[in-house]
Amino acid sequence: MEQSIRWHAVAGAYEHHRDHLVGSLSRLYPQAVVEDAVQDLFLRLARIGFGDPDQLTDRYLWRAANRAIRRRIRVEERRLIRLQSHAATDLSSDSVNDVAHDCLGARDEPGDSLAQALGAVDPREIEVFRMLICQGMTYREASCALGASEHEVTNLRVRGLRRLRERVAAAAG
Repeated sequence: MEQSIRWHAVAGAYEHHRDHLVGSLSRLYPQAVVEDAVQDLFLRLARIGFGDPDQLTDRYLWRAANRAIRRRIRVEERRLIRLQSHAATDLSSDSVNDVAHDCLGARDEPGDSLAQALGAVDPREIEVFRMLICQGMTYREASCALGASEHEVTNLRVRGLRRLRERVAAAAG
């Protein structure tokens, strides 16, 4: 019951302060980023159960939203730099396989079925493995780096895993 009251209090503060916050911060930052950050701020306030709605002053909310926007922009800039540096490196299929072998823990012994299976997989699929598994990229980041859609990245991952399973199973027995 108390949580419901807090949610309603923060929702009322959101309705009251939203337009002013978005209007003033949109002069400094892109509007889409501002709108998302303001909405996230109020959701976070509701989740943590911000006690007194009277403490949600314009100054407090403006400073909190400004910090959230700057943090979000810094994170996006770092992601963009990482994607650009990745796109700038032109990896040949041999170096892609070497990186994938090192990252995925495959040994280079001639009898190792995983190493043989990775050697038979398409280099673009190995590149997707490296981005998603080794570098921890999201599907969106990988799609930007490859210049492909997220759907295509998903298909490359699924197709590559299926080929790996088939090749390892064939080599094992």
